Amino acid sequence: MFTKKYIISICFAILMANSSIYAQNIAAKPATVDSLHRLDIAPSTISIVGKLYEKPNISVSESGNLGASPVLMIRGLNSINLSSSPLIYIDGIPMRYSGANPTFLSTFEPDRLGFLNPNDINNIQVLSSGFEMPKIGGRGSNGILEIHTERGEFGGTKVDFISNYGLISSNLNVPRLDAQSMKAYLWSRFQEEGMSPAQLDQHPIFSESNPKYNFQNDWLNMIKRDGVFQDYHLKLKGGDGDANYLFAVGYTNKEGLIKETNFERIGLRFNLDYQLAPNISIYNNLSYTNTSGHYKEFGSDYNTHPIYIASAKAPFLGTNFVNADGSQSRILASVDTLGLSNPLALVNNLSNKNQFNRIDGVMGVNWKIRGAWDLKSDLSISYFNLSEKQFRPALGIVPDLYRIRQNSQRSSSEFYLNWNGILSNSGKLSENLKYNTSIQAAIETYEEKSVFGRKINAGTDDFETLQQGVVDSASNTRYRSNLMSYIAEGILHWNERISLNASLNVQGSSNFGSNSRWNIYPGAKVYFYILEEKPLNKWSINLGYNRNGNHEVRGFYHFNQYYPENYFGYGGVYFGNIANPSLRPEITDNYDIQSIITPFGNRLQLNLGYYFKHTTNLITHKTILNELGLQDRFENAGSITNQGLELGLTSQIIAKENIAWNLSTSVSTLKNKVTSLPNGAIEQSIGNITGIAKEGEQLGSYYGYRVLGVFQNESEVNLKKSDGTVYYPGDYVIEDINNDGIINSLDKQIIGTGLPKFFGYFSTTFQYKNFGLNLLFNFSQGADIYNSFKQQMHLMKDFANQDPSVLNRWRSDDETGNGLSRAVLDDPSNNGASSSLWVEDGSYLKLKQSSLHYNIKGKPSQFFKNIMIYLSADNLITWTKYSGFDPEVNGLNISLLRNIDFGAPPLGKTFKLGLKTSF
Repeated sequence: MFTKKYIISICFAILMANSSIYAQNIAAKPATVDSLHRLDIAPSTISIVGKLYEKPNISVSESGNLGASPVLMIRGLNSINLSSSPLIYIDGIPMRYSGANPTFLSTFEPDRLGFLNPNDINNIQVLSSGFEMPKIGGRGSNGILEIHTERGEFGGTKVDFISNYGLISSNLNVPRLDAQSMKAYLWSRFQEEGMSPAQLDQHPIFSESNPKYNFQNDWLNMIKRDGVFQDYHLKLKGGDGDANYLFAVGYTNKEGLIKETNFERIGLRFNLDYQLAPNISIYNNLSYTNTSGHYKEFGSDYNTHPIYIASAKAPFLGTNFVNADGSQSRILASVDTLGLSNPLALVNNLSNKNQFNRIDGVMGVNWKIRGAWDLKSDLSISYFNLSEKQFRPALGIVPDLYRIRQNSQRSSSEFYLNWNGILSNSGKLSENLKYNTSIQAAIETYEEKSVFGRKINAGTDDFETLQQGVVDSASNTRYRSNLMSYIAEGILHWNERISLNASLNVQGSSNFGSNSRWNIYPGAKVYFYILEEKPLNKWSINLGYNRNGNHEVRGFYHFNQYYPENYFGYGGVYFGNIANPSLRPEITDNYDIQSIITPFGNRLQLNLGYYFKHTTNLITHKTILNELGLQDRFENAGSITNQGLELGLTSQIIAKENIAWNLSTSVSTLKNKVTSLPNGAIEQSIGNITGIAKEGEQLGSYYGYRVLGVFQNESEVNLKKSDGTVYYPGDYVIEDINNDGIINSLDKQIIGTGLPKFFGYFSTTFQYKNFGLNLLFNFSQGADIYNSFKQQMHLMKDFANQDPSVLNRWRSDDETGNGLSRAVLDDPSNNGASSSLWVEDGSYLKLKQSSLHYNIKGKPSQFFKNIMIYLSADNLITWTKYSGFDPEVNGLNISLLRNIDFGAPPLGKTFKLGLKTSF
């Protein structure tokens, strides 16, 4: 395996070699000064996600969990069992945003965009409708992100060096009991569990002379930190009459807010455009990226969740073993008498790490054949490998069932190969009637593989490999798919007033059987240019329709399948799937209308649109009789609708020689509804939290019990549990929907939804002479958040530290408390069930990005052309009523389980000092 030092040295060696070659052939060209009307933006963001916040019609949600994949959504959710994430194209290479493998930890999915350096990006387009969409065919129903990297340009060699250095402020704070308050809480808890005063007096926890239980530790402060990050990027580009080139190399290192978490990236990119002949040009893209990261469990596994354990750990306990004389040894303390892990062991010794290598290449040719005929053909290849490792020692960590210690490793890879050819023609049918036509063919092959192994209970904590221990689990997967598309497009322009666009994609996918392998995806759009008085006023109306699909079905369910099984040590197989050769892709029909008004000489542009999406053929499970011993069968049954308004406004308020001011905003509304589920409601759970797809409701609504209060005394208890036993005073009063006097699954109901009613951003850019100020706000309204972390801090089912409000819980008929239930070991009344108590309004307005920069323009005689110095801050202010760390929650990228807050680190306030120098 190449070391990072070796990779960096190779990158810079190649860079210098290319610099030397091109410098000999390209004459220098004087620098041009950008107009103040094209306002400069400081290149302060160090992740591609930072660029998505200012894109219209896309919802973005991330967290401070370094290396975790942000949750993206374009025009709602369209699927229950398949991915609802957009497809991403990077210089024409498709990339699946959601990985096929289950998450290595409970909710952590590695960021599939983390390999991209934002300084390499030229532009990003969000595609959600229009006649272009059918070209994507059976994987475009969730929308498209088209990312284009920078390319070379005619002129002298230009070198840009960008450096960022910054600090991430940890605003992580959890209300919890201090040492004395927790001892008082435990005294009352033990008393409620039946301990006598004499037993309590003899208990070592309450002994003032026992040094083991008389510390004053802030566990959370021990594991958190203010992060540091640095980012460096060197870019060389230029060109002459025959060749334009770009070469870039970058390095990024970022620390997380929890100790021993970090993200590191090294990237290399080379783009070349070459004129082979007057009518033939070729283009090449080549990139390599290596990323690595160390991360922690910030999901539903609270036994190894460092933030939760640090919050729940008794502050009167010590970090290390306590000697007989009261001093602490050098050995970390083991699992404590209250049953909790040592937070320092979780941070320092439990290791989760991954390494990601990706290489992309594109080689293409443009041939102007004769007249208006053009031929374009390219070959794309992409390969990445992801290595994930976990080491979980025994010392200081609660065992995972029978697994005292464990080592887990998984290696996965994806390979993509695509050929694409387009023949196009343009011309005139009459003086006022112009046309553009094209036909296209594409062939794609894709393969993914993974190998997983876990060994447990090695002799000591010294072994961090799979060489020691007992095999606990081993598996491997391999999936292949092929795709073929034939696409025809046509555009008619009449008198620059009306434009008719139409496209048709006939696409075949190996994911389905012979009965449904080929599908047709049409699209059409009409542009009406109602007003066009150049250059002052423009007004157009667009009407569009397109059909897309979602064919990302892994599993070959069109075949009969047999699955391996272990029976008392003997291997075998069983018949698990009945073939469904008629299984088809999910189909989404999108209808939209848009009005674009551009008055005042292009200084104002107003976009107003409405969309309606209807998804049918939902791939759902049909339950088969248990007596047959078969798994549920996939079939097409169900439909979903998404609709909303989209408003965009861009204005150039001031545009003068030394001063300029721009404003822009985008607002998108969303109304989602499950309109049909013939096979019944679909539930999915993680921990005690359930999401549901149910006819007439929003997709991914929270499904649980509605709490009406607390039984204050025995006379109020009028309900029974599902097992027939009665509730007790101090238990939560659950709404009895069917009025049968029994609380069971029939009393569950919709208690919230993770989808927003509307979301968007607004930004302003102000420039005065050489100074510039940029502000970007993003907002979301109407989405609920299930605050699982807060629920854990109020659960009182064990003897963990809790929120101070538990001191005012229900304790007796005379001490009825503040609305919290009674505290009982192991929670026999299921007061910790998923309920409305923990659903909060997640609406927010956030000052997402801000920067102040100063430009120093170089003179022709000077070595440099331009120097930009900038200060920037991210996540500076958040306005919200949400009580958790951050209303921008990044939990699971699953349709039914969105916006669940497990207590991942928040997006910290980030302060950066940057320098961009152009030579």
